[in-house]
Amino acid sequence: MFLKSLTILKEKVPNHREYPFSLPFVKNNHVINFSANITFFVGENGSGKSTLLEAIAYQCGFNTAGGGRNNNYYTEASEAALGNYVRLSWLPKITNGFFINRAVKPLALTMGI
Repeated sequence: MFLKSLTILKEKVPNHREYPFSLPFVKNNHVINFSANITFFVGENGSGKSTLLEAIAYQCGFNTAGGGRNNNYYTEASEAALGNYVRLSWLPKITNGFFINRAVKPLALTMGI
């Protein structure tokens, strides 16, 4: 089971000059294909790695601050700027899971976990 592709819905993009639509991977791609169960996103700070992961989490119904579908707490980190502008294609469709946001680790460390 894995994510087969992510389609950027360019016809819905309001302004290609504003973030996150100005990110090179958004401007230069229509479809991002995945060919393995595990994919690593590598890039410089500000290249859109977290933005892409949060859009995937959002489309899966996960709280983008981290957790599963039943985590409904509010936090400033729970947004997905690109979430409404992508479509996911699965092989087969995933119905459960868990999203670990980059902000979770510092919180866990301050709690002594």
